[in-house]
Amino acid sequence: MRPEKALDGAVLRANAAAFAALGAPVAAVVKHDGYGWGARTLARELAALRPATDKPVRLLADAPPSRLRRVLDLGGIPNVSSREALAEAAAEATARRGLTVRVGILDAAGWGAIRAEDAGAFAAALAGTGLSVELWTHLVSETRAQAILDAFLAARLAFEAAGVRVVSVDAASTAAARRGLAFDRLRVGIGLFGARLGSSVDTECAVRVVAPLVRRFGPGETGWAGYGDVPVPADRSVAVLRCGYGDGFPQALAGAADILSVGMQYTARVMHDGVDPRLLVGASFDLDRMVARARITPHALVVGLAGR
Repeated sequence: MRPEKALDGAVLRANAAAFAALGAPVAAVVKHDGYGWGARTLARELAALRPATDKPVRLLADAPPSRLRRVLDLGGIPNVSSREALAEAAAEATARRGLTVRVGILDAAGWGAIRAEDAGAFAAALAGTGLSVELWTHLVSETRAQAILDAFLAARLAFEAAGVRVVSVDAASTAAARRGLAFDRLRVGIGLFGARLGSSVDTECAVRVVAPLVRRFGPGETGWAGYGDVPVPADRSVAVLRCGYGDGFPQALAGAADILSVGMQYTARVMHDGVDPRLLVGASFDLDRMVARARITPHALVVGLAGR
C-alpha cells in the first residue's frame, strides 16, 4: 500500500501556455530526467508526440568528448563552452556545411558557459568556422540579475562585432520570466509543475499525490499524532494517511496548515467537511506556498515526490 503519484498533463500544458503568453515560445527544461518524473514523459505530455518529441533538444552543458556528432545525429543543438568542444563543433560545421551551437554567458560554477570577459576571444575563435550561435544566460542570483543581464548583452555585441551570426538569445527561467525578458524563448522547468518563484504567471500544481487512508480518529477520540507531542484534537476528525517523508512528502510540513505530523510512512492531518483527506498534493494546491511552509525549494519537493 503506497501513495499514488502522477503528473497532470493538462495542467502541464496549461502552465506552459501561461508562460508562453509572456511573449515567447516556451523551451521546456527537462534536466535530471524531467525532475525525476521522466524526460520522455514530459516531452510526450507537452508535445503530444511519440515516442518523445520531434522538437529540437537544446543542451545547457557540453556533450562529452567525441559525443557531439551523436547529439547532432539525434537532432540536438549542442552547447559549446571550451576550445576543445569548439574545435569539434567547427569540424562538424565544415562537414555539414554549417551548424548552430549554443554558447552560455555566465560566471557561475556548475554551468556549461563562458565568462563574459572571455566573450571577445571566444567569439574571435568561433568566427569563420561556419558556426551560428544561440546565446543564453541564466539569472542565478536575484541581487546580481541586472549585472548578469548587462554582461550577457555586452557579450552578444562582442559576438556580433566579431562577425558571428547570433540566431537567437534566451535568458529567462521560471523565476525571471516576465515580458521584457522573453527574448526569443523562455526556458521553463519547475514552472511547468506549477511553481512561480516570484513571477506573475498564473499556474496550477501539476503534481498529484493521493495517499491511502489507514485510520481515522473521530471527534472525542484521544491520542497522539504520530511522532512528537502533538495531541489529536478532541473536537475534530483526524485522518492517518499512508504517505510520509520516505515517499518524498516533506517532514517540515508538520505543524503547517492542517498537517499534524509527518513520519517516514504516515501523515496525520485534520479532516474538513467536503474535502478529500487523501489528497495531499493536487491542482488546487499552491506549490510556492507549500514549499515556503516547508522551507524548501519547489525543485526539492517535485524531485523528492518523483520516482519512489
